[in-house]
Amino acid sequence: MTLHRGSISALALAAGLFAAAAPAAPQFVPSPGFGRVAELSAQRLLLADQVAASKRATGKPVEDAQREREQLAKVREQAAARSLPPERAATFFQAQMEANKLVQYRLLAEPARAGKPVDLAPVREKLDAINAELLEALPGALTEARGEHCERRAFDAQKRAARRYRLDELHRTALARAFGDLCRIP
Repeated sequence: MTLHRGSISALALAAGLFAAAAPAAPQFVPSPGFGRVAELSAQRLLLADQVAASKRATGKPVEDAQREREQLAKVREQAAARSLPPERAATFFQAQMEANKLVQYRLLAEPARAGKPVDLAPVREKLDAINAELLEALPGALTEARGEHCERRAFDAQKRAARRYRLDELHRTALARAFGDLCRIP
């Protein structure tokens, strides 16, 4: 079948008109609340590599229930001081901790990926600083979570953060876990 120049032009015009008439896919505007939380969560997860290396060197377990309880109590206090619902903040931070443990368990299961041991004190200082920033970003994210298309906007924010921080599959999975049920937190 041979097409003439006129036929090709007509087909191109028809395709353009069809595309213009077709309903556009919904455009999701980058979300500042979710975007900031995704960025900070990614930074927090990258520190899990150093925590895993330290735990490998010291033989300490990934689970540290006492430290987690202390951290969640601290989060509740800080949330209340910021007029944030303490239990919502604790639920969100529990997801952050679970995501961090997910990375640690995987890295400890793969000795080649565990990294060199480090002093945990500076890492914990960084984690504390990120946690404070997460608490500042959380009100915006909680407000955004009540909006339409929450899961899609949360996914888009995670995808942008994963790309920016060049997260591998493990850390991308953990980032999804770090968001937890943010779109469903009461």
